[in-house]
Amino acid sequence: MFGFSYIIYINFFATFLVREMGWTHNEAGRLFTFLGFLSIFCGLLWGGISDVIGRKGGATLAYLALAISYGIFALFRSPGAFYVSAVFFGLTAWAIPTIMAAAGDYVGPRLAPAGLGFITLFFGVGQFIGPGVGGRLADIRDSFTLSFALAPVSP
Repeated sequence: MFGFSYIIYINFFATFLVREMGWTHNEAGRLFTFLGFLSIFCGLLWGGISDVIGRKGGATLAYLALAISYGIFALFRSPGAFYVSAVFFGLTAWAIPTIMAAAGDYVGPRLAPAGLGFITLFFGVGQFIGPGVGGRLADIRDSFTLSFALAPVSP
């Protein structure tokens, strides 16, 4: 579900800000760039968190932070809220893949590559399905709001 939810957010982020919130392409691009800059650090941050509190606890907190970022984007209509959402997402964007890369903790070092490959397969399935579902909902409702509202319930 990580692949499904994050790809909806990423794919429709700037389009939503431009089409529905009236932002310019430059304004939306700057916020997206800021989000991307923050995401550079999230692997280290969440890898450390999961080392301290465990993989399950780290993944749970990461999913919660992602759900908050998606929910803020779906429910609030102010520039400040969009920035808060971008900060939550940027600092958590790649936490789940980072934590899941530690698959060797559960399956052992010999099966770790197979475990990571299995997880990656399902990330990919979610990434394949997410844009179609999110885009179709946006077409039906003439708004991305429902697509963004679906994302927090999917992690």
